[in-house]
Formats: sequence, C-alpha cells, structure tokens
Amino acid sequence: MDNLDKLFYWRGIADEYHNYRGERVAVSLENRRRLLQAMGVDTDSPEVVAKQAYALDIEPWRTWFPPLLMTDAGERSQFSINLMPDDLQKKFYYEIFLESGGARSGEFIPAQCPEVGDYLYEGIRYTRRAIEVHELPIGYHRLRVTQVDDASRTKETQLVVAPAQAYTPDWVVQGKRPWGIIVQLYTLRSARNWGIGDFTDLRTLITEAADAGADMIGLNPLHALRSPIENHCSPYSPSDRRFLNPLYIDPEIEPEYVKKTADILPILVRLRAQDKVAYAAVYSTKMAVFREMYAIFVANELDKNTPRAQKFRKFVREAGAALQDFCLYQVLAETTGQQIDQLDAAAKQDAVNRYAERIQFHAYLQWLADHQLETCQRHARDKGMKLGLMRDLAVGADGGGAEVATNLQLFCRSAAVGAPPDPLAEKGQNWGLPPMDPATLRATGFAHFINLLRANMAHCGALRIDHAMALMRLWWCPPGQTADYGAYIYYPFREMLGLLRLESVRNRCLVIGEDMGVVPSEFREALVRSNIFTNKLFYFEKLQDGRFRPAEEYEPRALAMLTNHDVPTIASWWVSSDLQLRQRLNLLEEGVDYEEVLVQRDMEKLRLLEWLENQGLVKRDQFATLLAEPMHHTFAATLLQGVSRCASQLFVIQLEDLELLEDPVNVPGTSYQYPNWQRKLAVPLEMLFSEERVQSLLRAIALARG
Repeated sequence: MDNLDKLFYWRGIADEYHNYRGERVAVSLENRRRLLQAMGVDTDSPEVVAKQAYALDIEPWRTWFPPLLMTDAGERSQFSINLMPDDLQKKFYYEIFLESGGARSGEFIPAQCPEVGDYLYEGIRYTRRAIEVHELPIGYHRLRVTQVDDASRTKETQLVVAPAQAYTPDWVVQGKRPWGIIVQLYTLRSARNWGIGDFTDLRTLITEAADAGADMIGLNPLHALRSPIENHCSPYSPSDRRFLNPLYIDPEIEPEYVKKTADILPILVRLRAQDKVAYAAVYSTKMAVFREMYAIFVANELDKNTPRAQKFRKFVREAGAALQDFCLYQVLAETTGQQIDQLDAAAKQDAVNRYAERIQFHAYLQWLADHQLETCQRHARDKGMKLGLMRDLAVGADGGGAEVATNLQLFCRSAAVGAPPDPLAEKGQNWGLPPMDPATLRATGFAHFINLLRANMAHCGALRIDHAMALMRLWWCPPGQTADYGAYIYYPFREMLGLLRLESVRNRCLVIGEDMGVVPSEFREALVRSNIFTNKLFYFEKLQDGRFRPAEEYEPRALAMLTNHDVPTIASWWVSSDLQLRQRLNLLEEGVDYEEVLVQRDMEKLRLLEWLENQGLVKRDQFATLLAEPMHHTFAATLLQGVSRCASQLFVIQLEDLELLEDPVNVPGTSYQYPNWQRKLAVPLEMLFSEERVQSLLRAIALARG
C-alpha cells in the first residue's frame, strides 16, 4: 500500500459504493484526490503525502494511546496499549481515576497479556496488548500508565467505558406503544405569539396533546440560526447546533418584560396574521424588546447579585468557552461583520473585552431560551407524558455559521455533505454543509461530538438524529463539482456509537436514528443491538412487489410516521399537488414523463386503499368514490388510524395532516425556488384541539396504541 492509499484508508475515503439499484460504483482516483485536498492535504506534494501518511498510519503505533480509548462495559473491562518489542518483558503500573471519584490500579507485563494487533515498520514489530482490569462503571475516566522502573515513562489518556445499549425506558421493555405529535415549532399559530411559534405555544401544545393521551411532542431542530435569519431560516442548516434559536423565547413570561400594548400591538397583529413567518420583522421586533429586558435584568438582578443573577452566572460558567465564542460570533455579525475566525488570539481577546456587554446580552438570551425549554419538558413530565419532548439534531451546520467558524480545525469548509445520485436527483444532492474531518475528530478525542450530544439531549425525553448514517459514513461533495463526483467518507463508527449510547444513558434520553435511504445492513444491525430506535416513514415502507408493508410487520423498535417535513402531506399526496409543484419547479428527474409519474401515483393510491381494506377500515365498493375525491377529514382520520396500528413502539402524526394542509413546509432540492421553512399552520392552537373531529381522531389513535 503506497502513501496515497494509506491516506485514503485513514481518512476514510471509500473507493466504491453501491447505489440505490444495488449496483457497485467505482470512485475515480481523481475524485478521491479532490476529497483529500478538501481535507487540507496537498496531494501534488509527495513529501506532504508521505508525512501525513506517517502521522496517521505509523505514528499511532509509536504512541501508547490515542487521545480517547474506548472499552465496553462488562464483567471484565480492558484497555489497549501500543508498545515496542523492548517493552514486552518490562513491568508497568496503571491507575484509572474514576469520573465519580476513587481509582483502580494494577500492574502488568505486556508479554503476559493477549496481543490484539501488530504493525511491522522498518524491521520493528510494534504490538498492541489488551490489559484486563476490574469491572469499571460507565463514564469518562482518566487512565495513567507508568513503567515501573522508569517513572519518566508515563502517559495519560481518557478512558471511556460505554454501555452496551442506549437508554431504554421501562415502557420499551414492557412493550407499550406511546404516540405523539410532530411539529415545526415556528409554524404554530396562536392568538398570543409574536408571529412565530414559541415555547409558550409549545407548552400549550403539550397540554392539549397530553390531555388527548399523547406521550410525546416531536420538534424540528431548535438550533441557533445564522443572520440574517430571513436568508438562513432552515433549521437543518443552522449557525450552531450547540445553542438555541432565541426567537423561540416568549418575552412576556419573563420578569424583565414591560408590557407596551400601545406601540407593539399593531405590529404583533400584523405578524400573527401573515401566512408565512416574517423572519426579518419578527427578529427586529423581538430583539428590540430583548435588549430592553436585558437592561432591566442588569439593573435589577446582576448589579444586585440576586439569586436569579447567580443562576445566570452559573449557566454562563458551565457553558464555558463555547458559549463565549458563540456570543462573540453573534456580536461581530451584528456590528463589524467580521468573522471570528479572522481574529488571532490577541485580536479575539481584545474583541471579548471591547464587546463584553454585548456578549453578555447574547448569553442572557441563551439562558432564557434554555430555561423556557426546560420548563416545557418539566411540564410534559408533570402532565404524565412518557417521553415529553423529542428534539432533533441536524446532520451539519452552515459553513459561515458560529459552530464551524469557532471550530475551523475540525470542519472541511471546501467540501459539503450530501447524497449520491438517486431517482429524485440524478446528479446527487449537495446540502451545502461542511463535514467534520474524521481524522481530526479522533485526534481531538471526539470532544465536539460529545458536546453536541449533551447540548441536544438536554430538556427532552428523546433525541432524533437526522441522517444517523453520519455515525458511520457521509457522502462528501468535492469543491467545484456536482455531488455525483463525491464519495463516502467513513467515520469512527464504534467510538461514535459508543459515545452516543453513553450520553443517552447519562441523560436518560431515548435515541432515534433517522436511517432512511440506502443504508448498509450492518449499520441497522448495530442500531438494533444498541437499542437505538430507527425511523419508518409510511410512504417508503413497501414490499418488493410495491405493496405497502402490513402494519404488523413494522420494525418494533422504531418511530413510525405517515408523513414528515420532507415529504408531501397526506392531502397533497392524495391529489398529486406535490407532483404538480415538482414539475413546475423543474425537479422531476431528467427523462421522466410527468404523465407516467401521475399514473404511478394513482397505482400507489390504489395500493393504499387495498392496505386499508386488509385492515378492515375501507370496503372495496368505496374505492371508486374515494379515488375520485380530494382528501377529506373522514378519510384522513381512517388513514391515520390505520398507520397508528403499526407494530412500531413509537408513532407520531404531523399537525399538518390534522389540518389537511397541502402546501409543504419544505421542498427538498430547492433553496430560492420555494419559500421553505416559512409556511405557518392554518388553524390557531386554541381552535385546532377544540374541534370534535380532532378529539375523536386522537381518541381513536390512543385506543389503537393501547
């Protein structure tokens, strides 16, 4: 294996993949070189290639440990150590400093320990030995190893003990089947919000859903968005996944808010009446009020060091440097327009000092948002919900946003995450999100990944991971090329999955891995072994002959749903208005005849009716009438009841489908062609759940779910 091939291997760049048809597709050498270049490797320099190959392939064997070692929890834990032949007969002493306090220690002679790997380089055979230790508790521990007769030879690393399975609530083991509602929070209408759904609306939704028997509310990613928000409003392309969007804060429930009905009411009435979220107007209105609130908070709380001020300072202290960097990014964006990554250490410190008050203002907003979200989850638990909130973790962040700008060494900004060619996108998909470099992820001990999990598992009972395949591999689009010139980049799956299980247990958070599309069987098998739920979407759950999968054959450990934000609502799908929209936006695959697509949809609708007939929910003599009509509430209720019978232990319905909305909130494959992530729901919260037809449907679903 030459140096270039070693780099391809250690950087995870695959030389082939299987497409959606199951065909093997080779990735050209030139495409793989482009991806190496996107990772910062000068592939035209043999010296650079050789140096980097040495650093990734050989240097680890000359080092006792990587920055993070992982072992599985069990009766006997172990750690591994890399040593030279001369070390085999020497005695070593180890200490494991437990996260919870206390320590474990022992001695070992490498030659007496099992070998689990070796490497021959320049005539030297390096060896990896497994050292068994007493059973260790799960968590993040510190390992120190010292050569007994030479105390100068001492090395330390982080030793992570991961549980075999993710957090598994009792109701899972008991076979119960909770259900709930999913919603894009910003789409909620109410008589009191400020033109965008907020955390008080969420609290109301929790109350209504819990009273109807629901056990969860699924949300869009709540991540902080990049400014100007009206141009970057996708929750799946955020500025920073570690922090919250302050537009979800309800200012009126905070003690600093001073009611100003006369001047603000006309603005709020106008914002509430609009069918789309007017992000620019909502932002300017809320931020002006937030700044007034902050001034009052400083005078009434911070200057007097009240208990509330102490809670704020504790929040800032625990959030640490990441929060300060995020807030500085926000300040620079709204003042100088300068990027934080353009500052050297001295300039950055100068900016922190100069903008200290503005930085603290943005920290105040994060504190308010965090507290209001926490209050929502507490309310859900108080209402008896088994899970409460289900949060959503986006697969990446905007290349110009805070998360990437403050972690430049980790992200490859010239590449982008996407998807290989498929029937809906013959050139593949480019999502415009810079990926993390797997080699840097390892070298930094997965610190950023751990922080992402902790931030997004806070204040919820479950976390849905968008495009969970990113734990194993991501499709990288090279710079200057369409997505079909890309390749799969493989990630440290064992470590990332182990860390996910560990954080899940520590946060008592159920994990759902969104695994739609082309997914290797070993990935799904690993999720199942880890007690991580998968995600099943009715439209895609089909047998080989095209029939919809029987409800009783759904994967048990799964979150099932009829629709979500990326597919047509049931009302749109039934009348094919989604296909009309795709044709109008020129999104149909090249060479595909629109009339043929309509015929195929008609066949799917017939199969859907047959699926309902098999459940005894529809009679065959109703087919002709139903096929000739648009979707109506009675038929929608029948369909939702049918899908709710699926064997999956979790089931959710979209609020859009209760309202029979046709307009999508998002059209995949578009950016400026369609106003994505802006459309509101049609019916205010106060009215929707008061309708008898809605209450009747929810009672039927609660009954079907047991």
